Amino acid sequence: MRTTVRFWRWRRNPLKRGTDRAEAWSVVALTAALVVGAPAAGAATGLGVAAAAHRPAGWHATTATLTRQAPPAPAGYSLTGSTGAVRSDVHWTTADGRVHHGLAIVRPDSPAGSRTTVWLDRGGALHDDPVDPVAVRGRAMAYGTCAATGTALLAGAGWTCTRRCLDRRRAADLDREWARVGPQWGTTARG
Repeated sequence: MRTTVRFWRWRRNPLKRGTDRAEAWSVVALTAALVVGAPAAGAATGLGVAAAAHRPAGWHATTATLTRQAPPAPAGYSLTGSTGAVRSDVHWTTADGRVHHGLAIVRPDSPAGSRTTVWLDRGGALHDDPVDPVAVRGRAMAYGTCAATGTALLAGAGWTCTRRCLDRRRAADLDREWARVGPQWGTTARG
């Protein structure tokens, strides 16, 4: 049965027990965890994931040219919005004028002679682009959502455990009081 009096946990009452005060504070802690803690955990995790996805120092972009037509998209990548990127032979020229060859990720069916951006490290080795902004954003949102949900679930589980412990303590206190007072109820004063 619920009470209709607002903020009853905070009103002065000679019958209020220590467990009632503990329950009131646990509700405050739960509310703070849900209103402040869960969003903060989600935002911090998302920002941390986004910040961790950076290009290694010394990497730079350069333009490469496809040496032959890129293969078609692999089977299963015909869904709308999916590029099904493939690897194809490319060549590029470094600042010192040397021509290099390698395999780079390109769009399917790109014609020979088309240009694409490739990433090179300090030593001139070819690498895949370490930062895909769409993937980073999606990963940050997914991890942030998981962190916020986990924080909310953890807070809810903590509140549930606290409530159960308080209910057990109340029941034990009631049993003790009943053991003390109960025997007096069956007697009547005769005199």
